[in-house]
Amino acid sequence: MQDLKTKYTNRFHKLKSNLTVGLDPEWQKIPEFLKSEEFPLFSFCKQIIDATGEFALAFKPNIAFFERFGSKGILQFEKTIEYIKLSQPEAVIIADAKRGDLANTAKEYAAYFFESLELDSLTISPYMGKDTILPYLENDLGSVFVLCLTSNPSAVEFQKWKDISQTKENQFLHEAVAKLSRELNQEYSGRVGIVVGGTRPSEIARIRSQEKDLLFLIPGFGAQGGGLEEILEAAGELSFINSSRGIHFLSSGKDFAELAHLKAKEISYSMKSYYESKSKN
Repeated sequence: MQDLKTKYTNRFHKLKSNLTVGLDPEWQKIPEFLKSEEFPLFSFCKQIIDATGEFALAFKPNIAFFERFGSKGILQFEKTIEYIKLSQPEAVIIADAKRGDLANTAKEYAAYFFESLELDSLTISPYMGKDTILPYLENDLGSVFVLCLTSNPSAVEFQKWKDISQTKENQFLHEAVAKLSRELNQEYSGRVGIVVGGTRPSEIARIRSQEKDLLFLIPGFGAQGGGLEEILEAAGELSFINSSRGIHFLSSGKDFAELAHLKAKEISYSMKSYYESKSKN
């Protein structure tokens, strides 16, 4: 399996787009006409994948929207993963699961996501320290995005805690997380990135100035309010910029996939134009 950095590089150079399509099949919002099908969550995701795949650097399915339906939901999550690999084998797959446990528990999560499902990457929480990250890297098959500075308003309650005993550039908790991620990415080459919220472009720019080689996963674009060009300017090429609701919930009718296609095309072309403009200057 390719490491995350290599797979990112190959796909990005082909598309010149950072667009990451989130797959969040929220039951209350998926079109009613799909709900009578045997696998409605999978059917919804399949149509979004077909509609957006040619523009997608990556797909980010959020397991929570499947887990609520128990074994039938997990089956649809797995069917969604398999369909992405079949229809868009060059696209990166990032499982949005935010796991954050230790030792044998983390090893079992890693075995499921990286061995059973053969996913490229998984979002994880570093709250309990390095011990929560290493089991995924020691698995040797997948990569991780470590939660660093997220886009939710109350993120500052912990992520902005300051340790004045540290050097100035590493005083905030999220800066310590970024530094640890950098060190692990050097040790486990190309297999560690960080999650930074797209509603905080100035913060993204500050973190990027310190972490030039880390891949960023950036939620918070589109429906959550982050501006595209501002995010691109702050994050640079090494980023996965996610849009979920802003692509797949534009309609509750039978045209939802068609509108998703048009929106993904628009975002992707905007990204491509941005890079073309940068290359001319």
